[in-house]
Amino acid sequence: MKTLLASILMIVATFQAATAQTTASANSQTVTGKWVGSFDGASSGKFELVLNQDSNGKLTGQVIMITDDGNRYPIDLKTAVWEKEQLSASYADPSDGDEVSFTGKLADPGLKGTWKADGGQSVGTWQVSRAK
Repeated sequence: MKTLLASILMIVATFQAATAQTTASANSQTVTGKWVGSFDGASSGKFELVLNQDSNGKLTGQVIMITDDGNRYPIDLKTAVWEKEQLSASYADPSDGDEVSFTGKLADPGLKGTWKADGGQSVGTWQVSRAK
């Protein structure tokens, strides 16, 4: 339960306008847009991933955790990079400030990858498809 709460809280945090420090390759538009999916592992649940590319080519975004009762908890990404056909991103865990990071690749019909938190002690997988 503590891990689930920590996972939800890590998403809820940082409503600050912490613009994602990013690098974007020319084809980062491949991953821009709204994605919906789930994560499993040390904790599990549903989430949305929203990725944008600004006029300078930087990739920015937000993860939005969705609880069982439908509440939505957004958090800005600190980093988001699309390089060599792989997404790497991170955000601060709101409960303790630790970094939560995730990586993923395109996998028909969406993106699929792994996540880690608590200095690598909490790990799992995630998958998303484009929102319709």
